[in-house]
Amino acid sequence: MGEVEIVKEKNIKLWNKNFFLLWQGQLVSVLGDVLYSIALGFWVYERTKSTAIMGTLEAVTMLPRVILGPFAGVFVDKWDRKKIIVITDLIRGIFVTFVGIAAFMGFIQVWMVFVVGVINGLCSAFFNPSVSSVKPDLVHKSKIIKANSVTSIAQSGMDMFGNAIGGALYVAIGASAMFLFNGISYIFSACTEMFMKVPKITRKNGESTFKEDFKEGFKFIWGFKTFKNIFIFACGINFLFIGGLTLLIPYFEDTPFLGAKRYGFAMTAMALGMMMGSILLSILNLNKNKKYKISIISIILCTFGFSTIALIENYSIIIMIMFLSAFFNIIFNTIFNSVTMIIIPKNMRGKVNAIMGTLSAGLTPFGALIGGVLGEFIQLKVAIFALFFICFIISIGLIFIKGIKKVLEFEGEGEDIDELINSTNALYNK
Repeated sequence: MGEVEIVKEKNIKLWNKNFFLLWQGQLVSVLGDVLYSIALGFWVYERTKSTAIMGTLEAVTMLPRVILGPFAGVFVDKWDRKKIIVITDLIRGIFVTFVGIAAFMGFIQVWMVFVVGVINGLCSAFFNPSVSSVKPDLVHKSKIIKANSVTSIAQSGMDMFGNAIGGALYVAIGASAMFLFNGISYIFSACTEMFMKVPKITRKNGESTFKEDFKEGFKFIWGFKTFKNIFIFACGINFLFIGGLTLLIPYFEDTPFLGAKRYGFAMTAMALGMMMGSILLSILNLNKNKKYKISIISIILCTFGFSTIALIENYSIIIMIMFLSAFFNIIFNTIFNSVTMIIIPKNMRGKVNAIMGTLSAGLTPFGALIGGVLGEFIQLKVAIFALFFICFIISIGLIFIKGIKKVLEFEGEGEDIDELINSTNALYNK
């Protein structure tokens, strides 16, 4: 199997055994993650009554991805990507299962979930760039948007189902069973992913050193000025956005007309919005010339919608806004992620994806921490509004990035990546 699975040009199919195994593995573990996240959030808050500790937990989970991201990406391009995917899922499964057993037996402590959070972050640092690197090798480039869309549909579906029952399950069966389910879901995913066939990465000029690979990844991004600027803006948005999201659980918990069950339904509405957006993209053959406008309008409407949540005291309207905001969020993310998969050369996907992930998510642990600390000192609704509204302002700024239209409309077929880089870089010299 070469760069993409061998297909007849006139009969290109999305689904094949390898893509299906990757897809269903992510589907099962997403449901476990949703239940784990809901249970963990409420469990920690009930134990500590501290939004700062909740924010710190979010931070320590994300920090390993931020610190190790660029380095992990280099190893992804050197190692067997299938083994990385299987082993990291297995490790996460073992440790999260331990947390579930500890909760069942009554000896679980807050520090244990912090340790497991760090381990999850370490595994994610290798797992995420591996999946991003593998997917373009399992489907034809003309099917990348659809591949990302059906992945989002599955994940949103599990997200929706998990959030719909998450709050009620927490009340009915408690955190221990929900922790255990997530651990088992990781182990199941690892077992099924073992049957994937993933092509090896071949190097034209022999084996390069770690230092050379590391520099190559940074050189690609920093030499592509439009790409670099997009991720600088993404850093700002993610930094503040995660702070706002961190405060939603305590906001729902402490607000009389909301609560744990309604939080679950609100997350379900978001998942449904993401699913609807993904279904739409999986059906439509998106016109190249419309990608830029659709992407920018989507991210602006998404951030504006979230900025209004804490100002509204009608639960039905909150649900509708969260649905629409998530719908627009997935539209932007799917289009942009698909473009980046096409743009990045195969032998650089691991390191470049990891560096991009670090750039876009690098400040999010501190965002979670700051969100949690803000929640200790000012009214929750004020903190949530401020964090999301600044995200909205930053998203408007994306319009002014030179060359962003050319990047978002790049499709690869008959187009040269070097020409794209040179033409967009030239805009900065005028």
